[in-house]
Amino acid sequence: MDKKAFADLEERLLEVNKVITKLDPSIRAAVFDFLKPYISGGTLPAPPADPKKPAPDSQPTSDVTELIQKHGEGKPNDNINLLAAIWFADYGSTPFSLDYLRDRATETGLTIPARPDMTLRTAKDKGKNLFASAARGLFKPTVIGEAFFKTTYNIRKGTKTPPTDK
Repeated sequence: MDKKAFADLEERLLEVNKVITKLDPSIRAAVFDFLKPYISGGTLPAPPADPKKPAPDSQPTSDVTELIQKHGEGKPNDNINLLAAIWFADYGSTPFSLDYLRDRATETGLTIPARPDMTLRTAKDKGKNLFASAARGLFKPTVIGEAFFKTTYNIRKGTKTPPTDK
């Protein structure tokens, strides 16, 4: 790196620092992550997509693709947890159906157990249940399950409104 490039980098870092120090401490790390492309390349990332226009379900997002590439080679019961984590990343703790898991497994090419309902009922982390039955054929993550998703898959709880057919 030459001196001019270093000086440019330093200028962008100081500029970002001025902005970040004015922010609430709880969001500083997220804002810094968001501004990393600006710091290294001098351009801001594109604005996020309009949340009122959900992405089509048949097209996995790059985050979903990344999660599947990173964690999708596990056992079928691990793949159930992964698919539930993908739901959690999009729709939070709202209940999901077994049909969603089967459809999503087919779309992504993941192998899941023949009886995903039994897998969800018995899924545990450190002896605690990861899922609770929400209604016939519907499951939702427990608080322990949410923490498991966050630590295992490094995702956040989603806030989108779930589709009515899943």
